[in-house]
Amino acid sequence: MKTELILLLYDSLIGGKKISRAEFCAEHSIVERTFYRYLREITVFLRAHRPSYIVDVAGREGVYFLKKV
Repeated sequence: MKTELILLLYDSLIGGKKISRAEFCAEHSIVERTFYRYLREITVFLRAHRPSYIVDVAGREGVYFLKKV
């Protein structure tokens, strides 16, 4: 399940979609701490293989997206 959820997050981000933390957690029955761990895994991957991209967050709403730096 972990790998599948990380891949779902990555696929959405690389596809240009925005991900709501609250909606993703509710939809997949995970807690926010797990969501943050999964995003950290994606961030580590991006640093190693796509360093021109970062995961960014829009304000306090908890909406995450991929940003080219």
